[in-house]
Amino acid sequence: MKKAHVLTEGAVLIALYLVLMLFARYVPVIGTIVLFVLPLPFIIFTLRHGIRLTFLLIFAGSILSILFGSIFSVLTAVTFGLSGVIMGYFYKRKQTLGVLVGGSLAYTFSMIVAYIGAKLFMNIDFIQDSISLLEQSIQQSKKILESFTAEEQINAQFAQLEEGLELMVHLVPTIFVTIGMISAVITHLLAMPILKRLRFDLAPLKPFRDWKLPQSIVWYYLIVSILLMVNQDTETFYFTAIINLYFILQFFVIMQGFSFIFYYSYVKGWSKAVPISILIGSFLIPILLYLIRILGIIDLGFPLRGKLSKK
Repeated sequence: MKKAHVLTEGAVLIALYLVLMLFARYVPVIGTIVLFVLPLPFIIFTLRHGIRLTFLLIFAGSILSILFGSIFSVLTAVTFGLSGVIMGYFYKRKQTLGVLVGGSLAYTFSMIVAYIGAKLFMNIDFIQDSISLLEQSIQQSKKILESFTAEEQINAQFAQLEEGLELMVHLVPTIFVTIGMISAVITHLLAMPILKRLRFDLAPLKPFRDWKLPQSIVWYYLIVSILLMVNQDTETFYFTAIINLYFILQFFVIMQGFSFIFYYSYVKGWSKAVPISILIGSFLIPILLYLIRILGIIDLGFPLRGKLSKK
């Protein structure tokens, strides 16, 4: 009786996944949002029946997705299925921060595998193709503006954009990690209300103001910053590895800075609009983001929060 119930529930969730997959593929705009709900059937099945049976569900979903889509649908099923399993595992253990970290890693791993597979077996390089399109757009814009402005001024204005594109080639791993983290956060935000509606017992995520990263991150960041200054030969693997570590660690340091601003605002009893305004403004004013990075380093290295709490 129990096996029949598991099979029935598995069939219903696979059907739900296939409907969501087709919706995400063929319905514009809304389909993009639905894309991040694709892990939900696998999250639910993991919460109820564990990891082992959910991997069987992913296998079945991969086979059936070929019938309703194409051979490439297998990559979709594996990507969102693996993310659903990992996130469901941490939901079950009531480790909500683990949901975000594990989901980010699962998304990132799946995208890297899909990227390598597409490059090896289909000779498709999504990253390089995107960069080539951007280069073409820049060159076309440059030609149009040259008829209105002096060539020297145009070259100076576009030099920074061209340097940014060159750097983007080295930052492919960081791009994957960033997309993975954003995908995990969106999936979590969409899944939580649905899972609560289904009466799953989930642990709430700590408020952002209480997030405190390991103190060791600031030392890793400082060491990587020094290594980056020592060797700036862009043609080496060393540079690629260091520059990616630098940007990833810098993201964590900045996030810590924002967390401290939210904490300070909470302790002082300020309106939530204040830290949110600072958050938005920092992306419009580069110098502000630089100051927040310094604040993140200070917050990681010194016990500022403890002193504020005592006051």
